[in-house]
Amino acid sequence: MTRVIKTLALLFILAVVCVPWQSLEAHNKSLSFSNFLWDGETLSVSFTAPARDVTLLPGVQTHANLSDTLAAHVSAKLRLSQMNMACKISTPFAKAPARASYIRVAGAFQCYDASSGIRVENNAFFDLARSHVHFARFGLKADKSQAHANEILFTATQRYHVIRANAAGALVGETQVGEVFQNYFWLGVSHILTGYDHLAFVFCLLLVATTRRRALYLVSGFTLGHSATLAMATLGWVVPNSHVVEALIGASIALVAAEPILSRANLMARSGVVAAVILFIASGVTIFTGSVFPLGAWAGLMLFCLCYGLLIDGPAAIHRYAPAMTLAFGFIHGFGFAGLLTDIGLPSGHLVMGLFSFNLGVEMGQLLVLVPAFLVVPILLDELPSLAKYQIRYRDIAASGLTAFGLYLFISRALL
Repeated sequence: MTRVIKTLALLFILAVVCVPWQSLEAHNKSLSFSNFLWDGETLSVSFTAPARDVTLLPGVQTHANLSDTLAAHVSAKLRLSQMNMACKISTPFAKAPARASYIRVAGAFQCYDASSGIRVENNAFFDLARSHVHFARFGLKADKSQAHANEILFTATQRYHVIRANAAGALVGETQVGEVFQNYFWLGVSHILTGYDHLAFVFCLLLVATTRRRALYLVSGFTLGHSATLAMATLGWVVPNSHVVEALIGASIALVAAEPILSRANLMARSGVVAAVILFIASGVTIFTGSVFPLGAWAGLMLFCLCYGLLIDGPAAIHRYAPAMTLAFGFIHGFGFAGLLTDIGLPSGHLVMGLFSFNLGVEMGQLLVLVPAFLVVPILLDELPSLAKYQIRYRDIAASGLTAFGLYLFISRALL
């Protein structure tokens, strides 16, 4: 019976690790977002969606690039009207600057009456994915700080909203505090549950910890770290390089998963040197390939590998420095969480509520994974009886898979 439980535990870990890598992204929730800026007559619109979602659109084969595909899709699926009369597209949708892995198009609608409500109907992507979520921000073009902006959620069951101009001239909807909490809470839950890289790091912490109490201690440090940087990045206090953050998330998974095996064999110092040499070569390659990963980040990683390799001189050192390292890696993952929330934006009238509910949703999603994992992962700490001759452990097999997964994420994000 024990052997059956152990086998099921191993399959549970490997099922998370061995997903189809070629289609894996950091956050693969079907989600898009837009910005609407009103000047009394013209409504300027920017519409952003993940590149992977755009590749699924029916007309992708008939256009020269993904920007043209999204522009045609938005033009057909986004409808604005006033007094039962359609607002005409005054500026056709075309490619606009976007962050990595996203496609953005921008255009404008000409409406008729500044005093009348505008019905915004959004049918983009909902017919492709019923779980798709769209966040729209409505603001006044003259308000550069967007202090009076208003956020509204579109879903498959709520595809239209009526927006009216307030006393300041900005377009606003009927968003209540309860709706803000619900929208951002569920966004946080879905964000963590579909964030395979963050979940993989949590599994790494469970494998490093020797007891459930210590695992809870490490996960709490991780939570504290990512909560702090999530708030700082979302509020604009810190502006991280998203390419560096995503690559470092992959590196953190590989490091935490591999160090128990390497330290047990007294190979951490040697591995640190080897890693630094490989990173040096890779940084040289990026000079010619034009990678978005800056040379300063390569240098920092090389120095970290050398120092950390010398610092960890055995399994005892891992447990000694694990709390500090977990907190530090939590800071990095927090910037990863903030990427989505920064693009969507927080509701101007409910900044604290939006940030709190999103973070609470992230923690709730994390608990949904941790509760069953707490029951399963400690079983991996024992040696595998059937392979006792080779002293192969279940957790070493799982750790090897997580290491490979982390290396894949780092390479694909830093070099490609």
